[in-house]
Order: sequence, then C-alpha cells, then structure tokens
Amino acid sequence: MDLFQLTYFVEVAHKKSFTKASKALHISQPSISKGIKALEEHWNIRLFDRKGKNVELTEMGAYLLPRIEGILNDFTALNEEMESPQLLNAGKLTVGVPPMIASSLISPFIGHFITSYPQIELELTEVGSLDIVSAIDDGLVQVGFVALPITTEMPYDFFIFHREPLEIVMPPDHRLAKARELTLDDIKDEPLVYYAPSFALNPYIHSFYQNIMAHPKIICQSNNWDLQIEMVIARMGIALLPRSICQRIPADKAVHVPLVAPSIYWTLALIWKSKGFLSHPARTWVQSFKDYFKDGELSS
Repeated sequence: MDLFQLTYFVEVAHKKSFTKASKALHISQPSISKGIKALEEHWNIRLFDRKGKNVELTEMGAYLLPRIEGILNDFTALNEEMESPQLLNAGKLTVGVPPMIASSLISPFIGHFITSYPQIELELTEVGSLDIVSAIDDGLVQVGFVALPITTEMPYDFFIFHREPLEIVMPPDHRLAKARELTLDDIKDEPLVYYAPSFALNPYIHSFYQNIMAHPKIICQSNNWDLQIEMVIARMGIALLPRSICQRIPADKAVHVPLVAPSIYWTLALIWKSKGFLSHPARTWVQSFKDYFKDGELSS
C-alpha cells in the first residue's frame, strides 16, 4: 500500500469511473486498476462494485473514503508546510537575559526580531550571567547574554556586541570626588556596594583586587543598578558601575570618576553552544543579532 494507490482510490470514488480517474490523474487505466486491486488484496476487502463502465463504492469503500481523504489531506498540508520557507522560522526560543544588562542595549533588537519572525515564540528568562551558562548547559535556554569573562568547560561561541569601562561612583562630598581619575589602589580600602555572586562582574572585579593584594570591603550586594546607586547616595559606600549607567545619575546626587590602572571593562556578549544541536529559531536569532550589530555597538 502506498499514497499513489490511496490517491487512485479517492479519484475513482469521486469520478465513479476508472477511465475518468485515469484522465484526471494522467495515469494509464491499467495502472489505476492494478493499484486498486493491490489495496483490495492488502485489506482483503472489495472497494468497488463494477457496473459496466461505472463503479460504485461498496459499504466498506464508503467507510474508508473519508478516512483516506483525511490522510491525503494531512499529507498534502504537511508537504506544503515542509516546502514553506516559513517552517524554519517557527517554533519556540528561550533566551537568557541578565537583569543588569541595560534594556536600551537589546530591547530594540528584540522588537526587530519579533517583527521579523512573528511565528517564533520568544520567551525571555531573566537570570545572571553565570546562571545563563548553567541553563544553556542544561538545555533550558538556547542562547543568552552574558558579561565576560566566564569560565566553562562547555564549547561555546561568543559574539561581543558592547564594551564600556567601569567608573567609580561616590557621593559628591566624598574625599575623592574631585579627582580626575583614580586607580584601584586609591579605592581599595573604601566600603564597596558590590555585585551579587551570580553575576560575572563579581569574580571579575574581585580578580583585579587580588592582583594588587587587596580584598574588596563589601558592605552590600545587589543585582540592581538603581539599588546600588541609592546605596551610594545614602553614603553606604562607593560602587563600580558601567559608564553608561553612571551618566544617568544626577550630578547633585553622585559623581563618577574614571577608573584607570587598571581599567576594568563591562563586556557583553551573546553566547550559544558551538557543538551539538542548535534549533533553527536559535540559529535565526544568532544570525539576526550579528546582522543587527554588524556595524558594531562595540565601544571602549
């Protein structure tokens, strides 16, 4: 039994004639007769009553007709779907987004992607960079945004799309507030409003303190830019924040001073597995993101 035989059966049933079915399908009449006979032998039933040049469905044939039509219709729809370019641009995609990535950096692209690929169901999961790596490892997230560097044994590809220096944020009346620039050694003993452990900047900044044989004097930790700023304004300590975040702070509330020697950068990247299965929606996201940032948002 094959789809051709089922097609022959449906056409003969509607035309009530082997001859007319032959002309409609552009198939020789003997081929159609042979196909119908093969079906009847396969099921050990009789599908048609022959009445001269015309044929009528048997009771069993009438029972099978709508079911076989359903099979053929489903197959036709599936075939059309498989041949459609829209098929590959459909499905579900889960993207990991750290809360501390400024929405202004990626929200325009998200809007662009949703408009360009409306059949891809997009789900955003808000977790820290280190948790995003774990989620990708576990298959819970297909692609994600992270702050570099990260350490992982899994094979990953990265696309860096943003880079900016961290600056020192402090109250306007802080003893160092009027400096044109400061080193990490200048602030190593200052109480620090710091990042939560799940954020890549936490161990990254810590490594710079270790390089000067110091340890950050952490007074609180947060995964929220605004809360860190409020803690500084409340004179609980200083903070190390990306320049673009610092520029949003009213000058009468807090000042920000460039950090040099060393300069510490907030580097953002899109990350995905370089080996193993990557769904088409995920590949579409990666390529679209690269194209969107082809001229480079990268700054330093």
